[in-house]
Amino acid sequence: MFLDRDGVINEDVFYPRTGEWEAPLAPCDLVLRPGVLPALRRLQALGFMLVLVSNQAAFAKGKVPLADLMAVHDRFANILTDAGIAFTEFCYSYSHPSGVVPGFSGPSLERKPGIYFPIAVAARHDLALERSWMVGDRDTDILCGRNAGVTTILVANPRAGEHAGKIDPDFRATDLMEAVDIIARHVQNQALNRA
Repeated sequence: MFLDRDGVINEDVFYPRTGEWEAPLAPCDLVLRPGVLPALRRLQALGFMLVLVSNQAAFAKGKVPLADLMAVHDRFANILTDAGIAFTEFCYSYSHPSGVVPGFSGPSLERKPGIYFPIAVAARHDLALERSWMVGDRDTDILCGRNAGVTTILVANPRAGEHAGKIDPDFRATDLMEAVDIIARHVQNQALNRA
């Protein structure tokens, strides 16, 4: 199970200094979307390995130190641990094609819609991509999932704007819990077909 973070698990944040809705740039700005923790627990109960795949370009764009983004991740990981939710891997791409920080600017294999992370994680953990899912809120998530050969779900995020809706996913959901409902039905139908 591949999951995007911002706009799916946590809320985007409006920063007046940039004039944009963005990923949290400080730990205190991390706010989970409603129903996320029960949805993640349900995915675990269904037997899915949870893998985060997230583009985090603020450092490459010179907006914040990399340590700030790592502090946001630490707070996120602590919330999950306290809730009894275990992710197998957290895969972050800190680069951006038009970044300004040397070494983090220009093309990147890791950055979605590239498929590096799904392919690498599948190889490390012997995952069958054809039985895996990608849940995201942007076209880059859907393209990544599609190109990696996984089933895709687009979660509605009013902040995604022009970054969503041009690429058709396999399924659409209003939020992560509805996405999990879709996945659970699919798992149940597969079990019935095998019976």
